[in-house]
Amino acid sequence: MSFRRGAAAVLVAVLVTAGCGTPAADDGGEPEIGDVPVIADASDLKLPVQDYMPTPEQAKRIGVAQIELIKRCMARFGKAYDVDPVDGDAYGPRSLTDRRYGITDLELARADGYGLGDRDPARQPEAKRPALDADAETVLGGDGRSEVNGQKVPEGGCLAEAGRNLNAEIPEGADYRRGTDLQEWSFKKSREDSRVRNAFVAWSRCMAEAGYSYADPFAPAGDPAFAEGKASAQETAVAVADVGCKQRTNLVGIFYTVESAYQTREIDKESNNFDATLDAIAARDRVAAAALS
Repeated sequence: MSFRRGAAAVLVAVLVTAGCGTPAADDGGEPEIGDVPVIADASDLKLPVQDYMPTPEQAKRIGVAQIELIKRCMARFGKAYDVDPVDGDAYGPRSLTDRRYGITDLELARADGYGLGDRDPARQPEAKRPALDADAETVLGGDGRSEVNGQKVPEGGCLAEAGRNLNAEIPEGADYRRGTDLQEWSFKKSREDSRVRNAFVAWSRCMAEAGYSYADPFAPAGDPAFAEGKASAQETAVAVADVGCKQRTNLVGIFYTVESAYQTREIDKESNNFDATLDAIAARDRVAAAALS
């Protein structure tokens, strides 16, 4: 799967899973936004919710520790788990906001259409998959026999055990995923906002003037014509027009400002819960650091 089609799939996943973290009540209507800044490139933007999500360093440490905890668990059963941590910084979007509102990098659009150039996951070496026998699969995921090599398989397998260990010191009632849930919800909510929808209409009209018919700025990346292989001249032409129409309509400035307003309102409304989220993230990071020391 290329990044182009993968990006469309990720977008669908965000919309489907957003309900898992929907704020308890949302009866405030569309939030006020004030002046809208002119924004051409989304890659360096920071959303309010990012203050309540793991930093890149924390996320990397927790991910490495999770693999280490799985390896230790598997070793108790005489099973190897030969997996190396994946460097997520090496490929994919450069930040949470890079490609969040569609492509905004004009140079990359000219060179690679809706691809990510050297950061395209399709251009990375295929990740090594561990060779696991049936017993190792049971130990890893918890499905199958309740005992392996005379030892009881932990509930949910080593995958679940590693997660429980990472979460062991989280304060009661705190949710380390609250920030992640909010950013999924706010993306969906802001797409439904009248001001963003109006920006989509303006962008679509601009694209039509350039000879292209797309309903919203996420449609081109999911165009089956651009799904595989090196970007064609048609794809790069559409991507360049796309970036130009975003700039002409200030779509990114509007979308980012509206989404930020939804996030800020929810954070202010549940400030105690979001403070607890920081405690939960810090607790997981402490456990991760200890596991790697």
